[in-house]
Amino acid sequence: MGKSTSGRNLDCESTMILNSDQKALPFKKFKLNYNEEKGNYLQTSNTTECVNGLKASHKNPEIKRVLLDTWSRIMTDAVMSPDFRKEKGFNKWGEFSAAQYDLLNIINDKLREDIIVYVMCHPDSTTDEMGIVSHKIAVQGKQLEKFVPESFSSIVLYAEVQKIPGEPNRHVFRTKSSGNDTCKTPLDMFEEDYIDNDLVIVDNAIREYYGI
Repeated sequence: MGKSTSGRNLDCESTMILNSDQKALPFKKFKLNYNEEKGNYLQTSNTTECVNGLKASHKNPEIKRVLLDTWSRIMTDAVMSPDFRKEKGFNKWGEFSAAQYDLLNIINDKLREDIIVYVMCHPDSTTDEMGIVSHKIAVQGKQLEKFVPESFSSIVLYAEVQKIPGEPNRHVFRTKSSGNDTCKTPLDMFEEDYIDNDLVIVDNAIREYYGI
């Protein structure tokens, strides 16, 4: 619900896009602003290649943020690859989970402090025996579920659409948990429960909050 579009106003000179969904981005003239010739664009869903893209961003002092769109596609393509499907046993799931775990740790621990990485994900909805629906990041495999990807970040925004009768739909980021999901932000980072789905707003708020 507007995840990719939220990056429309980011400065292309200081932004790297890892397009793992491998589809056209919903920005006007995005190919002019983001391309491999400029060194700010990589189209791949291969985990190792995405890691290499992150490392390249780390080495480029001009890059201040990376948009990974989406982590969900990286996981899906990994488990649907011919090599993964033909391999027998449970070891392949351990190797898969370890690769995704390492990807998140590289984002958290191996990049420059002034680089912010925005990891786009798809949600997973579950219903308990009482009929209560809860939401979290969708992952592949039980091992990834156990370590809870949301625990790797203090900021988890939910992209939503506000529908008010008689008014245009408004695409927003929700900053507070509904009580049945994993949405969260640090205390006083955002005053409002809903903000426009514009990563420039998010980026400015994070840099001001942490002084980076």
